[in-house]
Amino acid sequence: MRSILILISCLLFFVSIYGQKNKSDDKISTQDKILLQKFWRDFTDAVTRNDKEKIKTLCDFPFYCRPCLDYVEAKNSNFVTVEVTKDLFQKKHYKVFFEKELKAEVKKYQKFTMPFFHPYFNKEMNIHGISFLYTLIPPSKTWEGTQGMISLEKKEGKFKIIGIDMIP
Repeated sequence: MRSILILISCLLFFVSIYGQKNKSDDKISTQDKILLQKFWRDFTDAVTRNDKEKIKTLCDFPFYCRPCLDYVEAKNSNFVTVEVTKDLFQKKHYKVFFEKELKAEVKKYQKFTMPFFHPYFNKEMNIHGISFLYTLIPPSKTWEGTQGMISLEKKEGKFKIIGIDMIP
């Protein structure tokens, strides 16, 4: 009886260690790290120099943008987010990339660092894209603050901005 219990315990132990699916898909590939580094170099350069045309090349239009609500002319609308087309971007929605909060984050992370980027996953638990966060409103004694989240997706061999959101 004792040997059966030991055998079952060992079996459960090995199942718990080796039974976990080792997903190699949940790590960012070396090739994607190189592409992210290039994106980050181009992005930080464009943000610091207020280069609207360079930022435009880093976006996949149309993209959705929650902080862009500040640039919507109809203030009484019930929009939750704005679908930014190339035309809207050209008019005034590009300004979201040149706000002081994002510039401060870019300055803080001028040098590329992988932990700044976070993969997000699709239903099949494969990497669907990459995002990075920046502080929109710093925390205070009474509120946790707000973060902006820029989402990227690999399109035609380059990472492109596909959305900007706010948390919370």
